[in-house]
Amino acid sequence: MKILKTGCGNKNEAFIEDRFTDGVNIIFSNDNNKGKTIVFQGLMYALGNDPIFPSGFDYKSYYFYTSLEHNGNIYEFLRKNNSITIKSNQDIYITDDISDLKYYITDNVFKLPYIIKDSFQKLVDLSLFYQLFFVGQDRRNPSNVINSSYYNKQDFANMIYSLSECLTLTDSIEKLKELRNELRKCKAQIENLSKRLTFYREHPEIANTISSAAARENIEKERKDLQSLNDAISTMQRKRSRLTNRKVKLEALITELNSLNTQLKTGEIHCQDCGSRNITYSSGDISFELTNDLVRKNIIKSISDSITLYSSQITELQQTISQKQTALNQLIQKMPVSMSNILIYSDTIRTCNEDEKILSDLYEKKDMLETEIEIEQKRQEINTDKQVEVKNNIISSMNAFYKLVDPDGTQEYKDFFATRNMTFSGSEEQEYYFSRTLAIFWHFKYDFPIIMDCFRKGELSTKKENTMIEEYKKTGLQIILSSTLKDEEYTTGTKYYSIPGVKAINYETNPNSHILQKNYCEKFMEIVNSFGVVL
Repeated sequence: MKILKTGCGNKNEAFIEDRFTDGVNIIFSNDNNKGKTIVFQGLMYALGNDPIFPSGFDYKSYYFYTSLEHNGNIYEFLRKNNSITIKSNQDIYITDDISDLKYYITDNVFKLPYIIKDSFQKLVDLSLFYQLFFVGQDRRNPSNVINSSYYNKQDFANMIYSLSECLTLTDSIEKLKELRNELRKCKAQIENLSKRLTFYREHPEIANTISSAAARENIEKERKDLQSLNDAISTMQRKRSRLTNRKVKLEALITELNSLNTQLKTGEIHCQDCGSRNITYSSGDISFELTNDLVRKNIIKSISDSITLYSSQITELQQTISQKQTALNQLIQKMPVSMSNILIYSDTIRTCNEDEKILSDLYEKKDMLETEIEIEQKRQEINTDKQVEVKNNIISSMNAFYKLVDPDGTQEYKDFFATRNMTFSGSEEQEYYFSRTLAIFWHFKYDFPIIMDCFRKGELSTKKENTMIEEYKKTGLQIILSSTLKDEEYTTGTKYYSIPGVKAINYETNPNSHILQKNYCEKFMEIVNSFGVVL
């Protein structure tokens, strides 16, 4: 994958950066406030990353655009607030929110991993996934994920394990839990039945009454199991209702758009209030001109794709609900009747011979469950061992990169993240992010570009900087870095221009604290209009 172009703006001011090459690109200036961070954050923001713009920059007033090439296909992203439109070839896809975007990306661009979060298996959000290869300038925290809120460092580790195909997912965890629960029930039944058989032989005259009462100790536990299943079904039914409501609204919108299409062919549409012939469709903060036949067809296709996605999710939820309801019905059937009924229906108590047969079957079931549990535990142990191996390999590589850049450094990484009491001085924080990013790349050998804003943060020496650049070049990836030079470095005029394989992009001519300029507006608005967007 490589970034082709990025930009942001509106009809009054804009900026476009399209000078990226396939190799190492360094955007530099000899002062801050030249717009480097806005470009880096805007590039990733258009792709669905969380907004981390400099204070004072009103990002909600602008459109953000990024185009990229992946596996021979070009994808263009246009974002305003949480509304994102994607263009690929002649197709346009409109997302309602960032959650929709991640499903589009994993289905059409590149696969996102699943992790376990809040006891559920979920597709990882883009804001966490991008931290594998993107490091911004602000809100860094070596002891946790950048801009931590919903996600934490364990989620980051689980994402790495999932990509390494060694994360124990919900299905396996739930299966082992169910097997253990079933084994406990089986053992309890064996114990109770054995006591009853003994009692039959010793006290045949009162066996029926006592054996019926033996089930009382299980009633409270089964009540809790029943409540847990009920709660899970209710949660999924509420989610199904929300998705169904969205689907119904989109189907109604399709009907309206198709009706509009017919009217456009047979007559002339205009606004009754103002007389305008421009008919628009709005999705979030982006509007599209419906009188444009190609735009209208793409909007209808995009909405139809969303309906298909919601239908698929509703079907999956219904299948899960059905499974839970089946489990609930089975639990209800197994539950004993009230204690009063247990004492009343003494005529249903099994004979001694029947109980002996059931006891034999229970012992066979117990042996089978113990074998299944052993197999499932072994699978999870294999995953755990693989996780340890993956973690050790990446951390070993992190330490090797750290020593390569800083041979005299005293840090030693023992995890993907630093401990809270680990002190970073000088350029050590930057060395940590450099080491972790490259260690993860060499573990996966992914084809995403490495993007790092302010890669010299912390007064990184020229020697260390040159070492880093050479290591970046060895990846064969597109690398996009930013750097703020000292005056003496800038005046020499050859700081980056003289390094083979490096594209030097000078931002010094940009106005201070005002990278967005009028002269880019026409070109940027052509990009916005190519999505069928009207302002």
